[in-house]
Amino acid sequence: MERNPYDILGLTSASSKAEITKAMATAMKQKAYPIDAIAKAQKALMKPEERLVADFLCPILPTLQRFERSDLSALQEELPTLEILPEFEGLGDTIRTIKDVSELDLQFGQTLADSLTLDFEE
Repeated sequence: MERNPYDILGLTSASSKAEITKAMATAMKQKAYPIDAIAKAQKALMKPEERLVADFLCPILPTLQRFERSDLSALQEELPTLEILPEFEGLGDTIRTIKDVSELDLQFGQTLADSLTLDFEE
């Protein structure tokens, strides 16, 4: 499916089979697309399996096609190495000791939380 059949026929995914047939006739009169593209769009939307593809795949096709044309050669380059500065050596240990909460701090926090009265009723 090259083009979104909904775009070719000017329809939405909620369109009925009768609306699809009517839109095909309208598209043929307008001649905005080649006749074979209009016929393929109508045929695709009449078949439940192909309509599912149009519903779910066609909206993301432009994004996928854009990636196909992208230059992804930068992904093949070697990643730079990470050097840790001497100022940050032992930083993990310092953070762990700061995160350790004393028993006294826990008791104080619990006492403070218990003293708060939250009134959720109006």
